[in-house]
Amino acid sequence: MIQNPILKGFCPDPSIVRAGEAYYIAVSTFEWWPGVKLFHSKDLQNWTQIGAALTRKSQLDMIGDPTSGGVWAPCLSYDNGRFYLVFTDVKTKKGRFYNTHNYLVWTDDIRGEWSEPVYLNSIGFDPSLFHDNDGKNI
Repeated sequence: MIQNPILKGFCPDPSIVRAGEAYYIAVSTFEWWPGVKLFHSKDLQNWTQIGAALTRKSQLDMIGDPTSGGVWAPCLSYDNGRFYLVFTDVKTKKGRFYNTHNYLVWTDDIRGEWSEPVYLNSIGFDPSLFHDNDGKNI
């Protein structure tokens, strides 16, 4: 039986994915550095923090992000041996939040370095990623 909380501390907006026999969770980090904490489990009960996805300033420049801005609701996925992460960087909390910055990063080793971000010209926040069965589109 799984008991709450499965992750101790402040770990909002969890996104979970299974890769082989392992499970991984990515969580929001807001204006805190490094960005997007990552956790690993083999049984969905015992979790270990394994690092963060955004560890270089070139991946995430949060200068000027407001309190409780920054990285919101990352979406972690796995396809064909590669991990993908889409996330929102909230630069303002004024207005209706519709014009936020969304990015995509990836890695073949979740414990290793993640790519430089690709800006997704999109409107809104809390993005998700779709993997097509033919492997041609994400």
